[in-house]
Order: sequence, then C-alpha cells, then structure tokens
Amino acid sequence: MIIDTAKYTAPGGHEVNEDSILLLEDKGVFAVADGLGGHSSGEVASAAAVRYITENFSGNYDEKSIAELLEGANGYVAKNGAGGKTTIAAAFVHNDIFIPVNAGDSRVYYFRDGKIIFISKDHSVCRASVDMGMISFEEIRGNDDRSRLLKVLGGAEKLGAKCAAPITMQSGDAFLICSDGFWEYVLEGEMEADLLKSETPEKWLEYMLKRHILRAKNAGDNYSAVCGFIRGDEDKKVSTAPKGSLLLPLTLIFAAAAALGAGILLTNSNEPDATLGASADTAYASSEI
Repeated sequence: MIIDTAKYTAPGGHEVNEDSILLLEDKGVFAVADGLGGHSSGEVASAAAVRYITENFSGNYDEKSIAELLEGANGYVAKNGAGGKTTIAAAFVHNDIFIPVNAGDSRVYYFRDGKIIFISKDHSVCRASVDMGMISFEEIRGNDDRSRLLKVLGGAEKLGAKCAAPITMQSGDAFLICSDGFWEYVLEGEMEADLLKSETPEKWLEYMLKRHILRAKNAGDNYSAVCGFIRGDEDKKVSTAPKGSLLLPLTLIFAAAAALGAGILLTNSNEPDATLGASADTAYASSEI
C-alpha cells in the first residue's frame, strides 16, 4: 500500500503551540501529541514524546511492542518533559495493517467508503460519562469536564497503554489523527462530507481547516492534524502536486486566519519530522508502506 499524507499545526489563540506532529513515512508511524495547556511546559512534553518514539521505535509492529514503546515514552516525558504532560494519538502501519493507539483525548479516526469505522476512545471524564450513559458522544464537545483527562504521558508511573484492534487496510481508505483542538471544531459528519468530495489528503485537510477557522475564529486551543489516503500500488497516484503548488488554494485559508490575527508560515517537506512552533505549518508527502 501507498499512503499520501498531509499535516497541519497551528497555535490557535495561544502564543505557544504545545502540539507536536510526527511523521515517519518510511516506517509507517504517524502521531500527534498535545501538551497540556494547564500544566507547565506542555510544548516540551509533547516534543519529548515524539522524540522518544522517533529514537526508540524498533520496527516491531506487534501490539505488545507498540504498547511498550508508549510506556517508555511515558517515563521519558516524566523525566525530560520539564514537568509537563501530553496526550498522544498514533498509528503504526505495516504490511497493510493499521494499528491505532492513544492516551488522552487526541484521536485517531479511520474511514472506509467515506464513513468513519473507527474512533479511538478518549481517556477522559467525559468519555467515561458516555460509557455510563450520562451524556451522549456528541455532548463531549463543550462539556465542562472535557479537559479532565484520565491518562496522559508523563502522568502516572505506569501508563497502562493498550492498542486498539488492528485494521486491515483497503485501497481507498483514509485516516485522520488530530488533537482535541482540531476535532472540537470539526464534527464527525463534516469530516465524512469533506472526505467524500476530496481527491487528495491536502484538499480534505483544506476543507476541514476552513470549517475550523470559521468556527473557532482562531481563538481556540492549539490544533493539529495528520491525514492520509491509502491506495494500492496499482492505483493512480493521488497526490502528484510539486512543492509549493498548493499555495494558491491554501491562501484562502491563511488569509482568513490572518484576518483573525494569526501568524502563518507555509512550509512543504517530504522528510519525516516533528513539528513544533508558534506559527502554522503544513506539509504533504507520499510513501510506500
């Protein structure tokens, strides 16, 4: 399988972007970490989490090894996160198998035929309330307890990480990994609607970002997303645009954000990286897994 990806991260209404994005396309590792805004050094914690995964992923894609990797990241953040804590949402892809894992309320979404078939389970008071039938899933957004998390990296000595059930990928599938600052302002039905009208992951991300900016008015939390389109080796390449060629359509998004007081910097890269900074960052890539 080949995965075409797009990523975006921005500080929203804050001076510091505490989110970090990780793309290791050659290894099939994709992640978003969201440093906790109510704690000190959230940006240090999220950067530490993606650094640990980058440097310590062994290439073993079994669920036990991935869970152990997150346990190691938990300890590393506790020691090297300057007192900060962070969520993590990640996917490990190998041999047409997609393995999601998360801690906190950053999410992994998986789509087939334009519909969501998997959403990672938040480790939060709100999600626990959903499980107990006290509120609906849709009522998580805007709930007073939404920021009360039950599991994060750098918190408890033992994370208790568990992977969700592996998904066998099919050509035409898609995925989205994002921080809560992103999904708070983009509804699940909107994710599906925008996916159905998108030929590339960058176009899908563009549609969702338009919704986010119009709704949040760049006054919300940091927001980050990685999205991917999955295609078979025999399929026509989804994203063939050269670097910089997507500047024009994205200008509409960035102009709206600039009008709301956001500082924007457009970058393009095909290199695996962890993105952390005060300005927005966008990149597109294609890799064979």
